[in-house]
Amino acid sequence: METKQNVDQQVRDVLRAHSGITLAILFGSMADGTAGPESDLDLAVYAGRPITAEEKIQLIEELALQIGRPVDLVDMKTAGLPVMEQIFAKGRRIIGSNSLSAALLTRYQIDRADFLPIRQRVLEERRRRWIGA
Repeated sequence: METKQNVDQQVRDVLRAHSGITLAILFGSMADGTAGPESDLDLAVYAGRPITAEEKIQLIEELALQIGRPVDLVDMKTAGLPVMEQIFAKGRRIIGSNSLSAALLTRYQIDRADFLPIRQRVLEERRRRWIGA
């Protein structure tokens, strides 16, 4: 039977061979307990730098073999704000320190605060054009 502790440990076992990964957060249905037989594993990782395509492919393959599910791997260094919101709102940390998690959460909140007014202006302009006002 697949338990949270089981999945967490399987992910840790794979990541142990990837010392550059300093933070990993499981999110999505595997994190919130709603995963079905066809669900994938959503995993966000942080290495302090963008992960190369080769590294990403290797990590996805290793995780998929270990866990027996498709893997959606997100690089937190390059992920967009909507994905980061899902990671921080509903994710469960697998590896990494509280201080690194807090630093990335703070960076996300600052980026979101900077971006939100721009997004609201764009949406307001689109509404005006659509309504014809």
